[in-house]
Amino acid sequence: MANKQTSVLILLFHLSVAVVPIHAQNSAHPNIIIILADDIGYGDLGGFYGGEANTPNLNRLAQKGMLFTDFHSNGAMCSPTRAALLTGRYQQRVGIEDPLPGFWQKPGKGKVKGISDAKHAKPKTIAHYLKETGYATAYYGKWHLGNHPDANPTKFGFDEFKGLTSGCGDYFSKIDRYGYPDWWHNNQLFFQKGYTTDVITSNGTNFIKKNKTQPFFLYLAHLGVHFPWQSPHDGHLQTRVEGEDFTSNKPGTQSKLGPHNPKDVPAVLREMIESLDSNIGHLIQVLEEEGLADNTFIFFTSDNGQYLDYDGSTWPKVGSNGKLNGEKGDLYEGGHRVPAIAYWPGKISENVISDETLMSMDILPTVLKIIGSPMPNQNGKHALDGTSFLELITQRKVMPQRTLFWKTPEAKATRKGNWKILFNEENKEGMLFDLATDIGEKKNKKSSHPEIFENLSSSLKAWEKKVSNPN
Repeated sequence: MANKQTSVLILLFHLSVAVVPIHAQNSAHPNIIIILADDIGYGDLGGFYGGEANTPNLNRLAQKGMLFTDFHSNGAMCSPTRAALLTGRYQQRVGIEDPLPGFWQKPGKGKVKGISDAKHAKPKTIAHYLKETGYATAYYGKWHLGNHPDANPTKFGFDEFKGLTSGCGDYFSKIDRYGYPDWWHNNQLFFQKGYTTDVITSNGTNFIKKNKTQPFFLYLAHLGVHFPWQSPHDGHLQTRVEGEDFTSNKPGTQSKLGPHNPKDVPAVLREMIESLDSNIGHLIQVLEEEGLADNTFIFFTSDNGQYLDYDGSTWPKVGSNGKLNGEKGDLYEGGHRVPAIAYWPGKISENVISDETLMSMDILPTVLKIIGSPMPNQNGKHALDGTSFLELITQRKVMPQRTLFWKTPEAKATRKGNWKILFNEENKEGMLFDLATDIGEKKNKKSSHPEIFENLSSSLKAWEKKVSNPN
């Protein structure tokens, strides 16, 4: 009798093991992965966005999830968007409205504090919230929010950081434009050999494997496809070396833009995009192999629009923002309307295209809703400006109407519904566009709809006053 009972118990044990995936996580909380591309424009990617690059892996994410046609970066250049995405707040609240200087403001003149600047309240980031809930957290890639030790990602909720602190390190030598090494493990210089896009992904997949039995938050902030324009095949070409200056806008061995002739840049850029896509495919493959794909929410987007040219006729053609007007740095749509995809098998319906208007700062409140954490006190110092889009992606619900704002030192814009006003250096009196019929922002409707222009102008003035207080 005892032998029969033992046999039954052994059989039940093996059956129980068989129905539990070998790498199943002991948590109801999903993993969170944010993939932030750098300078990918609205017309750069293949598939829906119509670009020339072959992007089968991003196309697959879109087909298996939700693609957004009206997603916007908070800023029109690097640092502002990164600050807003991390904090769920307008970047002006942490005093970052323009890209931070490079690794050194000038050689030998001190480090850039950035997001940790003492005159602003220390912000609470998406990593802080997730770490409090038991998540392992890691940041791999481009930080560009200050290189001072107080501004290191490990001071802002991340267990580990590997990457660069400046805006444009060489993809092979990891040297910044001023000739300084800029690749770190936490707060120590730490060189990793290889093409930057590959290295970032490798760090990410190692983190996934290491943390496969607990919930994790992985932020992959790719340098790709920011200049210097270097493809994975360019390791044999001139790269930056320590101690030399690479700040020239002109072609040549000292150019900050890379080793290629201007006419070759579009083809090189396509190779860079395709490398990024291939790496995203590898990341998804690892998730699937580890049995984690169905319990992982992935959000992909870009930090701003693409350059159409650089330095005018010197670099006459770079990338594409599709049918949008303007480019990186502008507050025309081409500067801040960017590709975006949400992927979460079983939670997001497949092959859905959404035209709801979203921004970078909406990602944090969405993640808080996903993990069931309460929103911060809206009267407190960490009050969010972003709005969760969880019900949009899981239930196809419409986003609440709201007024949205963009501001750089050179321009400012406001949008409500399909109406957008824009002030810039060429049009200081302001313009009004109806994006429903004029996504290319060609027809100024200010004279025919003065009441709309005035209402949006009043909203902009009130917002500027509100965010002028960094707390």
